[in-house]
Amino acid sequence: MGPGDGALNAPAWLKWTWVIPALFLSVLLGAPITMVVQHSLDAVSTFEWSSTLHIAALAALQAFTSTCVALAVGLPLAGALSSYQFRGRALTQALVTVPFVLPTVVIALAFRGLFGSLLQPGFLLVVVAHTYINLAVIVRIVGATWQQLDSREVIAARALGATPFRAFVSVTLPQLRGAILSASAVVFVFCFTSLGVVLVLGDSSTRTLESTILRESSLLLDFPAAALTSVLQLFVVTAALLIGARASMLRTRATPILRIARAPRPRLPRQRLFVYAIAISGVAIVLVPLASLALDSFRGQGGWTLQWWQSLTSIDSGTTRLGSPASAIAVSLKYALISGLIAGLIGVLAAMSVLTHRLGRAVALIALAPLGISAATLGLGLMLSFGRPPIDLRSWDLLIPLSHSLVAVPLVIAVVLPTLRATDSRAATVASALGARPTRAFFTAYGPTLRIVLLAAGGLAACVSLGEFGAASFLARSGDPTVPLQIVRLMQRPGDASFGVAAALAMVLVIGTVMLILGVDALGRRRTAR
Repeated sequence: MGPGDGALNAPAWLKWTWVIPALFLSVLLGAPITMVVQHSLDAVSTFEWSSTLHIAALAALQAFTSTCVALAVGLPLAGALSSYQFRGRALTQALVTVPFVLPTVVIALAFRGLFGSLLQPGFLLVVVAHTYINLAVIVRIVGATWQQLDSREVIAARALGATPFRAFVSVTLPQLRGAILSASAVVFVFCFTSLGVVLVLGDSSTRTLESTILRESSLLLDFPAAALTSVLQLFVVTAALLIGARASMLRTRATPILRIARAPRPRLPRQRLFVYAIAISGVAIVLVPLASLALDSFRGQGGWTLQWWQSLTSIDSGTTRLGSPASAIAVSLKYALISGLIAGLIGVLAAMSVLTHRLGRAVALIALAPLGISAATLGLGLMLSFGRPPIDLRSWDLLIPLSHSLVAVPLVIAVVLPTLRATDSRAATVASALGARPTRAFFTAYGPTLRIVLLAAGGLAACVSLGEFGAASFLARSGDPTVPLQIVRLMQRPGDASFGVAAALAMVLVIGTVMLILGVDALGRRRTAR
């Protein structure tokens, strides 16, 4: 029972926790979006509509193709993981999630090293990388619904003579249609607004509106055109997300029959062959690019070497001499720490406000907006609003952490809110009955949980900050790049040294991200054990 459910004598100040998240969002989200819209009006008459719409069409084709391939690869894996119990199932589910939490530039670099000698940068390589990144979206969203379906309907269809494929098409697929459309909308948006993958693996045929916005604002300094491109992209993204939301509503209204029995183990030889072949293939798909990246960080022209790792502290290690890779690591760690503190605090306050005040739900809903706004639009809006006089937060090294915090706050709320709702408030009731003041009673019940979820939320926000590339590409100063920006700079320079140092730097990012995720999971297990 939560503090806002009426059983808890909540302190008066707790009902005002929505104010701080509301101010944070209104200033750092409302002002940039307003600025982008205002600037876009200045470019309507001179805007190059034909070329921009052509790029939008190319991006939509690439996103649609990536979504279809992700479905083709992800649906069999979702079916195997959802329909059967088998040894290694939990590990397979965890590994499939890894690509989604890793920085996109790291994955792009891994595929550049793995397929660089076979495939030239272009459409096919971008589609393969996007499939890899978004595999977890298909498996998680579709698998969550698939796991609830009653297998007896499929058994009945098989008993009536239907083949496994016919039973899937006629019985299972109609019940999964809403989940598939919802997951497809999410994947389409991620691919349509892709930036890091396109910059590292793409060519002129794979340009996106996101990369166009970056070019117009950073190279051409045409801010009105960049703003209008951002608005155009926002319309496409909003339409795709609305389709996904509509599909999700249809799925909810359908109310699938819940599975009564636990998912069975595969008994028939062909079932075992199918399940284990799919699971092993899924694990291989995830691990092979990362293993290739790790090997590239130790491989040089003359064989195995530690040179690329040793040169991380050198300003001459394939960079533009604006800073060493080690300095980029220090910059990213600094931003991650600040982002973790800000997003953790704002996200926890927003989650608490949902339980204590009716306006808290509206604040939490508004906090979800950055998930539907591209990083380019967000970065451009923040730069126009707070990246130049009279309010220049860029010179204070605050603009990037604030942008990362905006992106991380929705994820923090998603983690913290269910935990607070599940916390037993009876300890506060007992403390109040024994004479404790409302504030003391509240912290008696929720203090231990809040300490754990605040650390976990901060770690999750720091993980987002470490790998974020889109907003940082607009807001970072040339002499203080983050690790993802430094990796892209290295990849844009020829030579084995640049690639080797980029691979070593990417492995540092992989190790840091995995450590943070493991820390968040450990805190979650600690909270569950309490």
